[in-house]
Amino acid sequence: MTPAYFAQVRPTYIENWNDALYSLSIPQMDIPLSLQDTIYFGTNLTVFGASFGTPPQSISRIKDRIEEAALKHFPNGAFVRLGSRSGKDSTYAQHYGLKVTHPYAAIKILTEASERVAFDLRLALRYQYNPHIFVRQWLEIPTWAEFRCFMKNRKLVGISQYDCKNLGHCPEIAANAKQIKSAIEAFFEEFKVVSHLDDVVFDIFIIVREQESHFYFDVKLLELNPFFYKTDACLFDWRNSSDFDGSFIFL
Repeated sequence: MTPAYFAQVRPTYIENWNDALYSLSIPQMDIPLSLQDTIYFGTNLTVFGASFGTPPQSISRIKDRIEEAALKHFPNGAFVRLGSRSGKDSTYAQHYGLKVTHPYAAIKILTEASERVAFDLRLALRYQYNPHIFVRQWLEIPTWAEFRCFMKNRKLVGISQYDCKNLGHCPEIAANAKQIKSAIEAFFEEFKVVSHLDDVVFDIFIIVREQESHFYFDVKLLELNPFFYKTDACLFDWRNSSDFDGSFIFL
């Protein structure tokens, strides 16, 4: 990938967020990797490891650091990912899910045939960039509660149901669409001020609270993505700029 591509994606990585963005997100621990760590880690990737060198090198030090973060700080479970993106495409994640309670599982999620992780580690090495692993507190997030939002020139130009391929029509969204949109718009007023990017695609999730027989919708930040066509537009269409008119779209 070109330097221009890397310049677009790098600012969205979690390690490049500011403290104010961290406060809008999930509790998490940051594990920076050296370039040597990155190479050693890469050699342990199944399917893709040979491109980093052979034979697989010891990553016990990285494993110990993940264990320290995952088990001591989040004993009820954690979600482990790169700062760039997760290894949700790994064969381990596909079979056993993403919840981590042991460092073995954390390593497997990142190394077992994840094309996403392999690509991002190669990209980091190409540009001599030190990647990071993040261990996040595990939260049970209903699939319907995730949304992809689009900010252009610090304006909210679109909100989409995130899982629009598998979930289909969701009564939880349809029944609460007005409240969900209002909650996201309120969250955005703070997000647009603290974001270090003028144009960005940001993913959020909704937490529903009940208080005195009333339901309230809290919003938390999940991740950032570049505002460009390589980012999945969900129910919007990058080919049609007029599509981004501030709408809230769901099935």
